[in-house]
Amino acid sequence: MLYLSEEVNLIDTPPKKDVVRRKEVYYLTVKHRPTEFLCSNDDGNQAVCWCPECEEFLCEYCQNLHNRFKATRIHVVETFTDTTPGSIHNKPVCKLHSPYPLEYFDKNCNILICAKCRLCEHAEHDVGDVDVTAGAAKERIEQHGKNVTAHHTSHQAYLKTISKAVNDTKKTSSALKEAIHHTFLSLRTQLDQREMELIIDLENQTMQELSNLHTEQVTSEGESERCKWTSDYIKTVLRYASNSDFVTLESSIQDTTKTYLTSVPPDTHRTPAAAFNTGGLDKLKSEISKFGCIRGYGSVPSDKGTQTDGSHLTDAERTYEHVEFLEAPLPRFEAGRETNRRETGTMTPVALQCPKLQLSAARANTGWCHVTTGGELLNSPPATQHKHSGRLRKYEGTCASTPIPLPPSPSTVTPVPHTPRYWETHSRVGVVGRGFWWLVLEMGVREESRVDSGWCVCHQRRSWCVGVWSCGTHQGSLCTKVWQQGKRGKCYSNTMSAAPGTQATLHYGVVLDVGKGRLAFIDLDREVVLAKVNGEWSESLLPMFGVGPPGLYTVNMKVISGADITMTDTKKSLIYDALN
Repeated sequence: MLYLSEEVNLIDTPPKKDVVRRKEVYYLTVKHRPTEFLCSNDDGNQAVCWCPECEEFLCEYCQNLHNRFKATRIHVVETFTDTTPGSIHNKPVCKLHSPYPLEYFDKNCNILICAKCRLCEHAEHDVGDVDVTAGAAKERIEQHGKNVTAHHTSHQAYLKTISKAVNDTKKTSSALKEAIHHTFLSLRTQLDQREMELIIDLENQTMQELSNLHTEQVTSEGESERCKWTSDYIKTVLRYASNSDFVTLESSIQDTTKTYLTSVPPDTHRTPAAAFNTGGLDKLKSEISKFGCIRGYGSVPSDKGTQTDGSHLTDAERTYEHVEFLEAPLPRFEAGRETNRRETGTMTPVALQCPKLQLSAARANTGWCHVTTGGELLNSPPATQHKHSGRLRKYEGTCASTPIPLPPSPSTVTPVPHTPRYWETHSRVGVVGRGFWWLVLEMGVREESRVDSGWCVCHQRRSWCVGVWSCGTHQGSLCTKVWQQGKRGKCYSNTMSAAPGTQATLHYGVVLDVGKGRLAFIDLDREVVLAKVNGEWSESLLPMFGVGPPGLYTVNMKVISGADITMTDTKKSLIYDALN
């Protein structure tokens, strides 16, 4: 049974019966589950109404009797079908002077009183009208509600920032894991390359030493044979010659013997043994054990910095630079170009990795080009030719020092992190002579096993690149084309004039996401994404850089990567467009 007339007391611990909650429960039960109420007269019938004065539930039969009795016919009952939140309020009556209603509030005693109480024991107290007092209390309660609501809103906003921090922390962790993986993969690749260089050097020295020993061996064997023949001849002379023969042969035998005796061979042939110099190995191991540092979330960088502090790294050591940009409204593009603009005018955050790439001087095809000490690729052979097994023989250019590995197979439990990477080239081109269908320059990627399968990237399978050509279609113009596995794409004319004496600097960018199989080429001068490629790669990729014949053009190509990249808003928008 619900006692709706009982006062609410939120001061006692634990609180007494909460009338408001009871009214709420009563109203919701009446509205949704009225069959839960049974008649208070224990007849087992379902109740249909509630009498606040009798504080009883009545079935339809008892309600009719209730309306006939003189004592109760004046009671106002609440039928379940007519019950509303406002209808369940009833005026309480004074327990001392029933049926007087509690119409006043005694501020001294802090209780509700009736008119008779006011004239008796509460006559000298500060008494006010209950409606006025309740109205003021309601306003104060409403203000408390607003204050609590505002406080709740603040907590909700704070919780959203915590949720964002959780997501950002996970993204940062994934990006750092990938950076750590690629950093040590690069170190392992460099160690493997150094190991191969040492083995090749050892093999070359061994072959040279074996050749010298062979020469010594052949010479000594010849001398030994001649000495034996002479010795045998002298024995024959001593056995068969006459006195006159001795006199005649002595002079020639003496000269021959003297010739042999002037070069006495050593007892043993001593060759200095080759040795593997591991000087600095302990220092290298010590440096490796201290290499790298994970700075804690929210930590303040120290004045001295750490090994991972970019201000203490050289360009060669700054292998990976991360750029995470929250996009501003997209800039304007040339007419007709799709920009992927959203209704809000903004783009979602993109984490971008800018690896430090270096042109491999050791693998450059020195019959065609060379890499300067400043890291530029020139389309002219060096003054001194270098040939060894590690150089490119067919490809007219060079590649990056280290390949870009594919991510491991995704786990069913932990997703494989992958971050798009970006690099670009700035190339100074000068036109020397005229020629059609000649390559000026190209940049792209190729699967590692096919790196030296042809003189250029664009005509090969499992290769993707952007190239500048002297175009037979647009004569008088050098054009830009994108090639995908030997297939030529759209021709962008008027990259620069093909007239001798013309000079220009061309800028191209590459966006590569090996995790999603996405590759795109950007013309930074035109501010346009030239092509987007959805590829499936079966092995590591090598960035490739090729140049055309020096008799027709002069090309100085520079790779821009890592901290050297200037990340403008326009460039960010192009990269975002390339990835979507």
